[in-house]
Amino acid sequence: MGKHKGRQGDYGEPAGGRDRSDRWEDKRRRFADERRGGSGLSPRFYVTVGVVALVIVFVGLMTFRNSGTTTPTAAAAVLQQVPASTAATENGKVGITVQEVTQKKLVAWDYKKGNNTTPLLAYTTPSGVVKVATRMCEPCNSTNFHLEGNQLVCNACGSRWDLESSRGISGGCQAYPPEVLPSSVVDGKITVDEQKVATWKPRV
Repeated sequence: MGKHKGRQGDYGEPAGGRDRSDRWEDKRRRFADERRGGSGLSPRFYVTVGVVALVIVFVGLMTFRNSGTTTPTAAAAVLQQVPASTAATENGKVGITVQEVTQKKLVAWDYKKGNNTTPLLAYTTPSGVVKVATRMCEPCNSTNFHLEGNQLVCNACGSRWDLESSRGISGGCQAYPPEVLPSSVVDGKITVDEQKVATWKPRV
């Protein structure tokens, strides 16, 4: 018999054949990994990561958008009502100077005649109109108010009204804003008929 050229493995495979096969398989796997980016992670993993990232971005944008649409009163300065100094009752008219109202923003005083007292309020709307109203949040019987931006707020119950329209915004008493009284402006003073003030009664 001639000399064997090499040592035979099982099933007549030359020794080292399995090692070469294993090395080939390793190369094939590495090549496949490199084609996938070298991480060995499946495409499904990247799709999932992408979807999660999009959700996070969407939620962040919505949060930012909502934070930018808060009501103007959220950071508005609070202006409490202040006592009037020019309010007076003359010739059947209850009035106050427009200058005082525009300067102080929210002015309060009481009309008194005999046993009758009517709390009054004067303010300037965002459009520049000066108004006189009864100074009472009728359901809770409060006579103290303040301004926050374009809103009139009851100090007792926290009910809010739009300063321009008197429309209720929030709170348990919002259906009863301080009642705006018919008025006129003459010679720098806003006045209301005394009879209207003297006979005013709460609605509730």
